[in-house]
Amino acid sequence: SILGHGGRNQHQNVHVHYELNQPQDVYHTSDNEKGAIKYQNVDDVEAPKKINKQRNQIITKSPVKWYRNTRAVLQMFKSNFLLIFLPPAIIMKKFGVNENVLFFFNFLAIIPMAKIMTVGINDLSARLHPAYGAVLHAFAGNFVELVISCYALMDKQYAIVRSSVLGAILCNILLILGVVFLAGSWPKKGDRRQSMNAHLKTQLFVSTSASTLALAVLALVTPAAFKIAAPAGTGIECDLQNISHATAIILLFVYAGLLVFQLKTHAQDTVDPEHHKHEAQYFLVFDIFLIVASISGITVCARYLVTSIEHLAHSFHFGNGFIGMVLLPLCVVSNFMEHYDAIKEASEDKVDTAVSLILNTSVQIALLVTPVLVLVGWMTSRPLTLDFNTLEICVLACAVLIVNYLVADGKANWLEGYMLIVSYIIIAVAFFYFPNVPELKENLKCNPWSRNLPPELLEISSSEAAGH
Repeated sequence: SILGHGGRNQHQNVHVHYELNQPQDVYHTSDNEKGAIKYQNVDDVEAPKKINKQRNQIITKSPVKWYRNTRAVLQMFKSNFLLIFLPPAIIMKKFGVNENVLFFFNFLAIIPMAKIMTVGINDLSARLHPAYGAVLHAFAGNFVELVISCYALMDKQYAIVRSSVLGAILCNILLILGVVFLAGSWPKKGDRRQSMNAHLKTQLFVSTSASTLALAVLALVTPAAFKIAAPAGTGIECDLQNISHATAIILLFVYAGLLVFQLKTHAQDTVDPEHHKHEAQYFLVFDIFLIVASISGITVCARYLVTSIEHLAHSFHFGNGFIGMVLLPLCVVSNFMEHYDAIKEASEDKVDTAVSLILNTSVQIALLVTPVLVLVGWMTSRPLTLDFNTLEICVLACAVLIVNYLVADGKANWLEGYMLIVSYIIIAVAFFYFPNVPELKENLKCNPWSRNLPPELLEISSSEAAGH
């Protein structure tokens, strides 16, 4: 009997109640219990689902949930002890504290706030349609990086913004993915079979994310390749700016198509129902409070973090390329929870889930964060273009090719993870010695509907056209 004990004849009316304090669903029978669940046919195969549904309804209305929300707040502050850095991180700026100290205090203060925002977003997304929940998850996973990049964009640090985007992708697909491979396939004590290849089960999702990432890389490097291939002295800055704007808009449409593919047309093949299964645990007001409070704190600390970057670079002789490609991606902790979850999943022999998390994060950076930054620069008269230098193009293209090759066979081993980590270290060393390159700081007034060639080249083009 699903009632556990005390079950009655199936033709009688049965009252079922449960104990709220028990960790599992243990049901008892009673005739006159307040809040009891009435169920007619105990032999119905749908009985457990219906009882669980009614059980959740009672919990929602119960005072127990108020107690659970209050206790969650206390536990959240206790577990996020780094919140003690938040007040001094905000106050120290007014007292003229050393910029390097200010940088590290604000960096430490952002970590717990990003974690709290993720908790609120996850709980809020459980109340929404999966499509809206996916957008919220993308927002939460990239919010800190987006805010820091926007502040750097407003300060006209375009090289740092471009490098930070590429650095975030490389950090995910080389460093974090390498750690995932190591954690998922390193031989466990007493079980040498773990040294064998760990299979990637969600192959359609992984292959889709990998191919989409390759498409995004093609779109990102095309404007830079256009500038390299164009003849010298042709004044192509306006054309490069227009190509970047058009590419950003197209990438947003690609991201929208990817959401439709993953959440609607091929949801059964690309979404792991057990992994995404989540129920709202807190009140809606509590979720909104967590999100608003954490976003406010992150916004303030991110501003102070960006203003102290230049001083930090001068103190330690870091170039803009190293700051954007290595330092900022490691400091951006908005994806900390996703990285932690991915490594934890891999250590529990769920390499498929971990790889899908990492690739999905990289795709969001390429298809969502980068276009948004370019369009924000367009709207605020900041000429942020996709003008990556040759070194950035080479390392990004090679990294994506390597990752696509490694995940194509649906297998992973610790040596592949080791090679990915070493590749990231080599790239970091190269950018440590990469010099700063001056660039255009002012926005150009360009006509997006025509080619912006200098007058002498326009005359040559017109005469050639007349000759034909």
